[in-house]
Formats: sequence, C-alpha cells, structure tokens
Amino acid sequence: MRRPSITPRRSTWPLAGGRTRLNHGNSSVASRKTSSPFTASPPRLSPTAARLPPPTPGRRDPPLRWHRRWAGSLSLLGAKRGEGSVQTSVGRRIHGPLALDGVELAALLNGEVRVAGARKIRGAAIDSRLVGDTPGCAFFALPGARTDGRLHAVAALHAGAAAVVISRADGSESAEVAEALRALDDAAKSAGASVVVVPNALHALGTAATAWRARFDLEVIGVTGSVGKTTTKEFITAALGGVAEGCYSTPGNANNEIGLPLALLNLPDEATRFVAEMGMYVLGDIRSLCAIAQPRIGVVTAVDAVHAERAGGIAAIESGKGELIAALPADGQAILAADDPRVVAMGSRGPARVRTAGRAADADVAIRDAHLIERSSHTSVLLATTEGEVQLELPVFGAHFAQAAALAIAVAQACGVSATIAGERLHSASLPSGRATTQLAGGVRIIDDTYNAAPRSMAAALATLAACTGQRFAVLGAMGELGDWSAAAHEAIGRTAASSELAMLIVIGSEADGIAEGARAGGMSVEQILRLPADAAGLAAAAGMLGDRVAPGSTILVKASRSVGLERLVETLMKQLGGVAQ
Repeated sequence: MRRPSITPRRSTWPLAGGRTRLNHGNSSVASRKTSSPFTASPPRLSPTAARLPPPTPGRRDPPLRWHRRWAGSLSLLGAKRGEGSVQTSVGRRIHGPLALDGVELAALLNGEVRVAGARKIRGAAIDSRLVGDTPGCAFFALPGARTDGRLHAVAALHAGAAAVVISRADGSESAEVAEALRALDDAAKSAGASVVVVPNALHALGTAATAWRARFDLEVIGVTGSVGKTTTKEFITAALGGVAEGCYSTPGNANNEIGLPLALLNLPDEATRFVAEMGMYVLGDIRSLCAIAQPRIGVVTAVDAVHAERAGGIAAIESGKGELIAALPADGQAILAADDPRVVAMGSRGPARVRTAGRAADADVAIRDAHLIERSSHTSVLLATTEGEVQLELPVFGAHFAQAAALAIAVAQACGVSATIAGERLHSASLPSGRATTQLAGGVRIIDDTYNAAPRSMAAALATLAACTGQRFAVLGAMGELGDWSAAAHEAIGRTAASSELAMLIVIGSEADGIAEGARAGGMSVEQILRLPADAAGLAAAAGMLGDRVAPGSTILVKASRSVGLERLVETLMKQLGGVAQ
C-alpha cells in the first residue's frame, strides 16, 4: 500500500493554473492572531452547487482539473454561474483557472491600482525571501510583530513577484516604511509588475481565498477543538488517503486567518479534499474561517481552558468552537467527541447530521480498547464501527490517540471510505515533531511533547508515561494562557504527576511552580522534585541530572507550552545520549 503523505507542505496558489510555493518564512506574520478580520460578507457557495460524490472504497476518483484553455481569459469578476466552467468526467462542475492582472486583482480586492503591470499573477507569497521559489506571484505585504511587509515589497519584486498587495498608507508609517513605499512604484514599473493598494492587506488575503473557494466544488473537512486538532487533522488526512488520493490539509498548525487562507489558495489542481484545521482566540474567529473554507464536515475534538485568558472563559471557548458546527450545511455532517458533554451539546447548533466517536458505549465509532505497544512505541486500538470491529496499530505512543483515530474513521465513513481501508491507512500516519513523537537515545525512550500543553493533554501525556515500564522521568513546564484557571490547573497536574510513580520530576520555569507544589502535596518527596529556571543554564542542569540518572529502559516525558522552549532540552538529550528518531 502506498504510504499517504501527510507531511505539512508548501505548495500552490493557482491564480493562473501554475504551481507555486506557499511561504511561511516570516514567523511573526504566520503566527499573528486577530479578532475576526474579515469584515466584508464573503460570497458563499450556491446552495444548489453539486457536492462531491462519495468515492468508491479502495478506488481513487479522478481529480478535479482546471481546464488549461481558459488560462489567461477568466477572472473572478462578473462571471455568471456556469460561465467559463467545465464539466469533469465525474460530473463535478468547476470554473476554469484564474488569470488575473493587476487591474483585475485590484477590483477583486476592492483596491486601487497604483501601478498597472502586464504580467499575469501566478502565485502568492508573504515572505520576500521565498519569492524566488514562486516567480510571477503576488506578494501580500502583511504587517508583523517584528517587521512590516511593505519594507520587503521592493525585494519581492526584485525576486520575481508579478504584483504587490499593500495596505493603504494612513500617515502613521515610519520613515523607513515611507521610503520603501516611495521606491516601490519605480521598482514595479521596471519589473513590469503591478502594485495594488487595499484598505487592509490581511483582509485582502481572506477576500482572495474566499473568492477562490467559491469557484470550486471541493470537499472541505473543518477540524477544531481545544486539544488534539493537529493530530486529528493528520489522522483524517491519512485515513482519506493523503495526497495519493487527492486529500490535502493545512500545513503544520496554520489554522488562523493567515495560514488557512494561504493553504486553501495554495491547493494543487489534483486536490479533491481539504482538511482545514481551525483555531480560535476569540469568538468569531472560527465563523470567519468557515466563511472562507465552507466546510461540509465539521469535527470538534474537545473543549478545555486553552487560551481561556484571551477567549474570555470556558463558556466562550465552547461557543467559539461550536461556530464550526453552526456553519455546516443541511447536507453536512458533524463529527463530535462522544466523551465531552460540551462538545456533544454542539450537535444542536446546526442542521447537519451528527455522528459521535469516543469511549462512550453508544458512540457511532466506539473505542473498545487502547493500550501501548512498548517494544515499537506504537499504540493498539480496537474500534467498534457500523461496519464491525476495526483493529489498528497506530505509529504513535499514547492511548489518548485512540480518540483522534476514532474521529478520523468517522470522517472517512462520512466521505464514503470504508472503516477497514481507513484503518489500514492510519497505520502509516505520522505527526509533526514535538507532538508526542518518540525517540530512542542510548536505550532511553524520550517522549517529545514540547510543541504545546494544556491541562487535558498534559494529563494524557502523564497517563502514557505512567503506563511505561522501567524508570519514569518527567520534565514539565508551564501551560500558557490559562488565565484564572492557571494556578489550579498547574497544581492539579502536579498531583497527577505524583500519582505516576516517577523516579524524578523536573519543573522548568517559575510559571510552572504550581506543578511542583501540587506534586509535593500529592505525596512526592522533596528529593524527587527539582525546580530549574527556563534558561540555558536550567536546561543544561536538567540534561545533566537526567544523564546521571537514566538507564536503558527508562522513559523521559518532556512537555510544556511552546513558549517554554523545551525542544532545546530534547535536542541536548539526543546528543548527550546518542539517539535516533523512531
């Protein structure tokens, strides 16, 4: 069986049918969060638009193709329904490729043309350093926490961009930005490129993605939840066959108002399905993302106090996650975690059919058993489905991954893929580094769960550690953005650690002191608990202490929120102990 590739990828924005690369080089831009930025009402798909028919199990349907003869002759402007469209061999009606020059792009984005170039736009970028990978692209000059994209617009043109989209100047620009804007027009004219000025470049990115999505009959699966979004997204993509079967997903955790539109715009022409991870900081975020992506299937994994400080509390988080279910059409399906009452209650928020997955006995996809396979660092899972029982061996380490697998099987069935075939595909699933990935170093298993942390995921990781044989060590850092829940949550995790029979608990950073206090209150001795600062010296001390204590057969869990930076400790341990990734 061909391995489905679910590695986060950088690919295309097919404005002119050409393939180009998605650029995420400016991390300050790619990670920027705002509150519901898409103020204009985006166009929605016609309610009569044909949906993708379910595929025949085990067979790949013909991919959606853009008809090349329309390249250069169509734009998003003024085309009536059916104009410039083509009929595929499987009866899906889609529009031809979009070939926009600067004038057409400006009209689409409700902007103005400052320089009208003749070159056609063949891609998109948000990082000028990567424009060379996407010659002929449109460079969206987005603002960032550490830089302003307008400072790099001329560099983008020199690298081969065919257009630059910039926010309109309002007089508050720095002298450096003002100088860059003065040089932009001449650079564009020399390059034969266009300069399009819009009220807000970030909003323009969302507008472009919305307009593109509205022209294609694409099966979109939205995935949200306080924990487990990325894992579930990757499992769904694998269960649907990955790129080998035309199924693509948002790269990494590109789940916000920048990452999701870029991922959608950059889908290659063989895409028939798109799994869109959707994150939220405040109410309205997911509603905005749904307006762009137009999901037919929605998956909610959990509701927990993640980002509670910004979201405004657990009730706001529940309401925000439920925006995905409310956005589904009547012929859609809501796939909900059966063991979370807040998630199950979301089923009443929209007209879509509801299916559940989890440990509940009455779940549509029910987890009957989940246990670790230590020799391979895999997990054995038994699921009961409407098609019968399905036995899985997941190439990840942790019984809690059974939930993501069950949700993925439920989505696959909703898409017409048999549970058996989906289960076979999950045997080849994988996760990005830092998400409970396991590595061996000198006979010591290291569980690298350093990408993120929340109360529920921290407890699940400790449960995995407690199920391991041999000596057990935990290095834990703070769980960020919990607001008023922070102190109690950290103390509760400490008590859980105390019940895990650890040889040693190392707590990194003063913000995680509550973990140490909870562990002490839970019965761990002072000698078993080590508190260290979250700096280079503290991480070096932790590595030294572990190096002196561990032995072949030991397991080390390393987990904290991304901001703590514990991936540096994992790298040190791997070098120190001489390890390899599993």
